[in-house]
Amino acid sequence: MAEMTKLEERKIRDYVDSQTLPESGDEVTIVQKVGRRRVARENYDLYDVWMSSGQRWWVITNMTNFYPQDDFKGLDQAFTYHLGRNAVIREQFAVQPDEEQVETVGKPWRRYAGAVEALATAEEAEDFQAVGIRCRESLLALVRDNIEASWVRVHGEQPQVANAKAWFAIFANSLSANSKPRAYFKSLGERTWDLAVWLQHYVDASAIDAEIVLGATQEVLRTFALLQVDYSQPVEQRCPKCDSYQVVEESSKVIEKEGAFGTLLHDECTSCGWRSEQSFDEWPRERLQRLIDYKTGAWSPPRKSMEDLEVRDADEASS
Repeated sequence: MAEMTKLEERKIRDYVDSQTLPESGDEVTIVQKVGRRRVARENYDLYDVWMSSGQRWWVITNMTNFYPQDDFKGLDQAFTYHLGRNAVIREQFAVQPDEEQVETVGKPWRRYAGAVEALATAEEAEDFQAVGIRCRESLLALVRDNIEASWVRVHGEQPQVANAKAWFAIFANSLSANSKPRAYFKSLGERTWDLAVWLQHYVDASAIDAEIVLGATQEVLRTFALLQVDYSQPVEQRCPKCDSYQVVEESSKVIEKEGAFGTLLHDECTSCGWRSEQSFDEWPRERLQRLIDYKTGAWSPPRKSMEDLEVRDADEASS
């Protein structure tokens, strides 16, 4: 069996519990990590989970899902199915941006999605050329949407909007302090722009040519979004014990402390198990009331007010 931290075990336990019906009374009794596999540069953690009813599940991460061992007798079978399922899902959502991309490249991505749709119905060379035009429009939309951004630093005369290659260099210099990512995005933007313009005018354009330009355009948008996130977010915390980036914030259930309600927060390293000191996060009255409404509404009892909660806690404290 592979080693795992208590936090890792708890997350898998909580995941399985969240996917089963509470009224069934079936609970997780054992979580065993049975390995890790790496496929196409992605890691997958594998777990054998036992339930109080005797039911057993294979749990596989990286788009975590669980599979009944009654149906999947061997782990290899479950893992193969998991990889196939993930591939289908990713293909279905290939042109849908994630949350970070929606925030930073929403309009350019919609134009890129139009280029993908155009290729789906393309038959002749001029149809494939049109994909190049749409990719070029997507890149120009990226420029137009960001030339007035607060983070943009232009030294000297400002380039024309249509000079996308000059703007990609400005964006690279403005967003990244690291020379390698900066040079990569600058080069990627320039080469992709040249590809899109080439495809637009290439009279013998083929489906493969269009696929190449689409892939390059998507990479420009994706890399720009990542640079934006890296620029705007604080420096990622590292574990003071093992120097790992695998530090997450954990919280307790709602508790009462000195007349206030809230949760205890601490940082925990999933790699070595290091824990920081706890701090108390006091909840505003409105947030706590929403929690009460949610809890009581789930079971359909009479609604309880904040005063009822305070009286109950006072009674418990006196007893």
